[in-house]
Amino acid sequence: MLGRRSQTSSQASSLDQEVPCERQDSGPSQCSSRDSAPSPGHSMESGASVTDLHMEAMIPTLAERVAKMDVVNPEVLRVTPVFRALERFAVALRVDSAGDFFHKSHRSQQISTFWSHSWHGGHWKKILTIVTLYNGTAAVVLSLLTGACMMMLFSVGNLPGIDRGWWDDSFLWSCWSTFSGFVVACLAMMFWRPRTGVFLDRICISQNDARLKTEAIFSLAGLLKNSDRMLILWDPTWTERLWCLFELAAFLKSKTSRQQHLIVRPIFMGPLTIAVYLTFAAFAMPIATVPVDTERTILQMLSAIVLCMLVVAVPTASTIRSYFRDLDTMKLQLSSISVDSTRSSCCDLNHLSSSGERMLCDRKIVKECVKTWFGSELAFEDTVRTEVSDILNRDLTQKVFSTPWALGVSSPVILAFMDLSASWTQPPNIWALWDHPALCLLAEGLLTWFLVPANKDLLILLLRLGRRRPRSPFLELLKNLSVLSAAAIPVLVLIAAYGFTRFTDQVFFELTTSSAFFRLVSYACCTLLIALCNYFLGLGLKALLRRPGW
Repeated sequence: MLGRRSQTSSQASSLDQEVPCERQDSGPSQCSSRDSAPSPGHSMESGASVTDLHMEAMIPTLAERVAKMDVVNPEVLRVTPVFRALERFAVALRVDSAGDFFHKSHRSQQISTFWSHSWHGGHWKKILTIVTLYNGTAAVVLSLLTGACMMMLFSVGNLPGIDRGWWDDSFLWSCWSTFSGFVVACLAMMFWRPRTGVFLDRICISQNDARLKTEAIFSLAGLLKNSDRMLILWDPTWTERLWCLFELAAFLKSKTSRQQHLIVRPIFMGPLTIAVYLTFAAFAMPIATVPVDTERTILQMLSAIVLCMLVVAVPTASTIRSYFRDLDTMKLQLSSISVDSTRSSCCDLNHLSSSGERMLCDRKIVKECVKTWFGSELAFEDTVRTEVSDILNRDLTQKVFSTPWALGVSSPVILAFMDLSASWTQPPNIWALWDHPALCLLAEGLLTWFLVPANKDLLILLLRLGRRRPRSPFLELLKNLSVLSAAAIPVLVLIAAYGFTRFTDQVFFELTTSSAFFRLVSYACCTLLIALCNYFLGLGLKALLRRPGW
């Protein structure tokens, strides 16, 4: 909601004052020229513009009402289910869309999540980030459950298999878990209907009823106080906006440390999450389906997989490095920030509407509010430079690329191993349960899947360490490839270890017949060793990043 464009207001007789509207940057339906009724951003008295002197006199009273953190009218304490905000390709989140969406909201006693965002950021990135945040968990869980069901159905002979030209002519392979899991994940991502009650300004603040709009602005701090958590959809413009920092300051001021449930997500994470998931799916599908009858076929499959991953990996590396450079810029901005250095739409428009009427200055109202909350502007600015900066820096560096996120985007890997496991349940069943290839293959798949977060941590640290951009585009490409090559070493070691452990039962244990259990134990030892190496290498890189200049 931050940095909103000022709008005209009609008279609010019972409130005895006119107030500025909470701003929506660039939202066309928010502009006074499109409002069917005047809306709160100018004051009008007897149909004429008020004088600057009168407007200045109003500011302390308006700021006092906002700073009380009260909800003026229970009707403005509203939420909308997430799926309503995403209807019609998230039309309510698109800057170029017009219309009134107030009917999609309803009254509530409490706001589950307050969405804080800048209307100057990329709206499609923001939409995809919301979709992956609210639908991603359901998509992954449903895909894994579907894959497990397909594995069981194939194991009991209820599903047909495919001949991949390996083992013998009667051996049929399963591909059901990989493909059905992928299809279910895509469908859930598109059609899941999360019902979490959220506050989205474009929907929950009336655009046609000037009085409700006025009361919503009076109640902004109260709405934040009645929010269980706050979701910041971060992009570089968010830190520059006056109302962004005001909302965060109001949320932190209204909560104790234990109540401050803050979620920060950069908007590039939506497209990145989808791209990485599709890459892992493109990696898993050939493993489950491509014929492996000759060495040439296997080589072609591996070459195609590597090429596919490089096509996505290089832009991904460049994007993440650019993201860490944006964080460096954010820290510099916050270290010298002041209320006067932030941007506000009313000041950008020189406090004149498109019709030439004078606007109240948001900055002056915010200044009065922060004086009430923090004692002085200087105390507020110190809070932003320390507490707010630490919170944003911590969440944007440590919590964005989390372990659950890594396991979610790499879930096609375990789906492929489900198919491999199901394929080895065919008769004749001559193995003991503890030494059954199907169970051991599934366990090896879980080990491989659980190792992904450790490799992810190493990659992110290397990208952060090499975030600075060279002057030459060629050097930029070379730097991306160098970082990816360094991060690929543990992956190559893992692949080599998997191939090597296929023979450990006969080479080291001198068994006359192959033992899936001994192969599993050997592979588990290798994955543990790789995870430990990644951990200690990560400690060294973190220590290096803490040094000045890094």
